[in-house]
Amino acid sequence: MSHVQDQSTESTPDEQRTDEPATAAATDAARTRKRRRTAIIVAVAVLVVAAVVTAVLAVRVSASTPAEAVSATAPVPIDVAHVPDGTKIGVVVTLGDGEGAQWDDAAQGALVAQRRLELGGTDVQLVTKNDGGSVDGARKAVEALASDGVSGIVVATSGEHVRGAFAAAADAGIPVVAPYTTGDDDAWSTAPSTDSVAAALQVALGDAGSPLLVDLGGGAPSGVRFAHVLDATRAPDLGALATTIAQRTGAAAGSTDATSTDDQDGSAQEGAQDGSAQDTTEQAAPDSDAVVVSGAGARQGALVAALQEANVTAPVVLTPEATSPAFAAALAQAGGSLSGTFRTVGVETDDARALSSDAEGRAMSAFLGGVRVLADDADAENLTGDRTFDEVAAVADARSHDAVVALVTAVGAARSTDPAEVSDALTGLDLGADDGLAGPALDFGSQQALADPAGVLAASAQDLGLRPAAASEDDGATPALVWFSDSTD
Repeated sequence: MSHVQDQSTESTPDEQRTDEPATAAATDAARTRKRRRTAIIVAVAVLVVAAVVTAVLAVRVSASTPAEAVSATAPVPIDVAHVPDGTKIGVVVTLGDGEGAQWDDAAQGALVAQRRLELGGTDVQLVTKNDGGSVDGARKAVEALASDGVSGIVVATSGEHVRGAFAAAADAGIPVVAPYTTGDDDAWSTAPSTDSVAAALQVALGDAGSPLLVDLGGGAPSGVRFAHVLDATRAPDLGALATTIAQRTGAAAGSTDATSTDDQDGSAQEGAQDGSAQDTTEQAAPDSDAVVVSGAGARQGALVAALQEANVTAPVVLTPEATSPAFAAALAQAGGSLSGTFRTVGVETDDARALSSDAEGRAMSAFLGGVRVLADDADAENLTGDRTFDEVAAVADARSHDAVVALVTAVGAARSTDPAEVSDALTGLDLGADDGLAGPALDFGSQQALADPAGVLAASAQDLGLRPAAASEDDGATPALVWFSDSTD
């Protein structure tokens, strides 16, 4: 198992072999011992996951509705035949504070796929590049991956800048799977479609007759109408913004200290969605009965913490970026409570899927078993090699995992590492739980590979016990929320 950091190269296993019989025998013996240790870890991980899921299911179902426990034999290894030696899959991430950086930790699920494939007898190399959150950076990252000879690329970031990656990959003839953003003609998207996100947001708003959009930089969700819009893309004081929102929703109508966002930055076009009115008063009268927050996960998390402090009681709906690890991390860092009520839209790709006794539940259980196996490896690092895997194990997600599984399955179907042949093979794939996916089924016959529509999701800070025991935040661990389908809608 190996993964390559940005700006680095590693020799292949074939290059490291020697013709010395004694050395070869010693190497084989070492590999045998490693596989035995790994097999023991896998067995223990699956048994632990199954036991915990059984216990949780016992609590969630009534005595009159017995549920089948998730099978303890859920296979953690993934078996993909005919994958050539030396196969490389590229992973594009955004580090730092750039656009799309909210998905960096979630993208570590790609490593879980790599380890599960290794356990199934398929060695795949992951080559990681940082795009810096810019169009030019995304283009250069893909060009570097093309030079490295990758057969496919997972673009594990989001935002307008990813179009640079898509275009560069199309020029190079390399297939791209994008788990966190809608695609285009040059990429396959495994995120919910724009239309289904809009429909789910409308459901989440329920009977709200005067919703307020707070735009933190994500723009207005397409297909959703808002009575009022606060342009807060350049609002540095989220506390003051939260006070304004409290006033607009009637939670702090008597306050005279805060001014509207329009007066703070002088550029916001706040008012009716058609732009016919601009609010220039120092205090806004209550006019909104629900709030939609649009923007990067970190900004959403920080604002939600401020809304908690301002005692905003109106329904707050978040855009899908809130499902990124950055949302919970920013919320906690800002002093907010992870035990609050959070709602967003999307499809179920989180740990709660493992509580189901069907094939999808067992598939998620197997993924979580893979997370445990990798976290128990003291030598395992994250994609860029600057943190140990156990520091990100709590938030490595199934979406990046499934993107890698899909591309490697296409390599096996093509029996080739040639990107053009892999792309052709990917087009014919219809994958599900039996193929190693942990999340919803994917049909790559369409560029919108995820057919499941988005629904309303709620979040819980409760530890389901399905991942490795989280290290403390002081040790660098990322706080996590579990998103699950909100049956109230």
